[in-house]
Amino acid sequence: MEHLQSLLYWISSAFLLPALLAILCLFVYTTYLAGGVFAEAYDRRANRDALRLLYEGEPRLARFLRLDWKLAMARFAEAAANHPDRLDKAVADLENDLRRSAERLSVLARTGPMLGLIGTLIPLQPALAGLAVGDMQAMASNLLIGFTTTVVGLIVGGASYALGVQVRHWGRQDLTEMHYLMEVWSAQAGKDEANDAEKTA
Repeated sequence: MEHLQSLLYWISSAFLLPALLAILCLFVYTTYLAGGVFAEAYDRRANRDALRLLYEGEPRLARFLRLDWKLAMARFAEAAANHPDRLDKAVADLENDLRRSAERLSVLARTGPMLGLIGTLIPLQPALAGLAVGDMQAMASNLLIGFTTTVVGLIVGGASYALGVQVRHWGRQDLTEMHYLMEVWSAQAGKDEANDAEKTA
């Protein structure tokens, strides 16, 4: 039994350094993603202005293509200009990309606290062992590692969750606009064909 406990302790202790490195990498990566979300928020102001100009008149495809679009709407505009017959496929690809971005943040929101908990529990055993022999310095050092890792993991999880909520909200907005415009353009194309048929009749 003692050998089994020693083996398990050795295995758990071996994961302390990887857990600390992983939580540090996640913190850096989350900071990078947060910067990307803030940059996207700036670009979305241009999209809001473009949508306002588009809906001031009839939102025809030609008017849509003349406006300056950013982010997913720019890819949608490119697909509408180059491959209008495959616009459904382009929107489906954009939806998959938006879902992938949101899922990445969801994984971070779960992984951050999990690694923080791992980094907290592993140092507790040496901290308790230090307390048992009266080594307060060792106990304080291990508790400091554990609590710091918990805080960083919660920061990663909370920030990733908040970013994920915002990214999903933006994605739903973009897809709503894309589907609406596709319906409008389809209806306009049908009316134009009917008018052409009347003129030639």
